[in-house]
Amino acid sequence: LGNLTLRQLSSRVCEEWASKRGPSIAASTYNNERDTIIAVLAYAKREGLILDNPALVLPRRKLPRVQIVIPTKEQFASLVHTIRSFDRRCIESANLVELLAYSGMRLAEATSMRWRDVDFAGGRFAVTGGETGTKNHEVREVPLFPAMRTFLEQLQAERQPSPDDLVISIVKATKAIETACRKARLLVFTHHSMRHYFVSNAVEAGIDFKVIAGWVGHKDGGLLVAKTYGHLRDTHSFEMAKRMTFAVS
Repeated sequence: LGNLTLRQLSSRVCEEWASKRGPSIAASTYNNERDTIIAVLAYAKREGLILDNPALVLPRRKLPRVQIVIPTKEQFASLVHTIRSFDRRCIESANLVELLAYSGMRLAEATSMRWRDVDFAGGRFAVTGGETGTKNHEVREVPLFPAMRTFLEQLQAERQPSPDDLVISIVKATKAIETACRKARLLVFTHHSMRHYFVSNAVEAGIDFKVIAGWVGHKDGGLLVAKTYGHLRDTHSFEMAKRMTFAVS
């Protein structure tokens, strides 16, 4: 907004900003900047520096629908196998990929997980998010899924870690994943693709959307899961329907 003072800001000035700035940035960036301007001017109004908030005329831009890339079971197995076929430096990358896929955790949640967060006896694990916390700033307890239990038990037997040790010693596996995808001729997967993989498997297993939402840390009661992955349940339902036969011998 240049060197304009608060009192010089008008709806017209804000609209001119949107017309110049908007086309050069992504919709999400524009919306963030718009919301920031509105919030700053709302503060100025509360302090009595301006009478009205001129930025309220700025419309939000519609965000493009992002195409979710979900690995199949075969693609996931190929990805892990390919990463493990690299040298020993990539073993921890494969471990991170498996932990993400078997837990449904976000990357920061998985890389901040410590062995004290795993309760083998109680059959659960805690997602704390470490020092920065989880996305919604709440610790959640999640069942220790069979595949995750097997994976963690093997990892624990190999390392004999202390309770304060991190389960995964790296913070990301971007390069290993990209290289493995290219070598195995897979789609380009990311850390977050493993979270999608977890949720898609849960949906296809017939687990309630609300339960899945609790596992992955959504606070909307399953609305986002239903919106994002509902088509998977429909497809799975049609496949299961083919097994319904009423033939009379």
